[in-house]
Amino acid sequence: MTTGFEDLWPAPGRGVTSTRTTETDKATEDRLLEATDRLVRQVGVRRLSMSEVARAAGVARGTLYRYYESRDVLLEALRRRTTEWFFDEVTEALTPLPTLSEQVGAFSEIIARTINPPRDQMPNHARSGTNPAAMIHILGTHGTEAVERTASFILPYVESARERGEIPQHTDITGASAWLARILLSFTIFQVSSNPDDDAQPVSELIVRYAVEGLAGPRGGR
Repeated sequence: MTTGFEDLWPAPGRGVTSTRTTETDKATEDRLLEATDRLVRQVGVRRLSMSEVARAAGVARGTLYRYYESRDVLLEALRRRTTEWFFDEVTEALTPLPTLSEQVGAFSEIIARTINPPRDQMPNHARSGTNPAAMIHILGTHGTEAVERTASFILPYVESARERGEIPQHTDITGASAWLARILLSFTIFQVSSNPDDDAQPVSELIVRYAVEGLAGPRGGR
């Protein structure tokens, strides 16, 4: 299935996003990125042109180029914004949860529901900036980058779990975070993409059972 995002995710470091900071500049950036997002959904990355983006955003081409010097830079900005909004959503969901098991389970449900949101939640995803097609590609096609970003995000939660005794004190935090990231991405992306009718909750239960409890060891420790 073609989503339009097949070519969206450039290699890490390709392109530099705009660094403008005033409210007017931020509003213009948002306007340009929203127009880019709409066009990518409609025509795909390969057919996207800077002229079309400027027209869709209602700005002059010169204005667009002042913010984003090339198409690659523009697409990198869109990729970064999508990723940031996704992890902001995850942070908001995980912060109140008291255990690593609950946090990892909730994380997996968010990934699963982002990839395959219920029909009645599609408008909410559009408003929040979490684009299902875009997230499939960043999580599923840029494996190394996705694992590293996810592991970095999870690490403080794993460290807190060790401090409160949820996992053994000798746990390698960096290694455990990378392990959980791989489990999270492989379970959710493979399971939900290949079985879109599966509920997110059973997937999260599998992850908690085989990943978090695996770190804790039998009966909470060795």
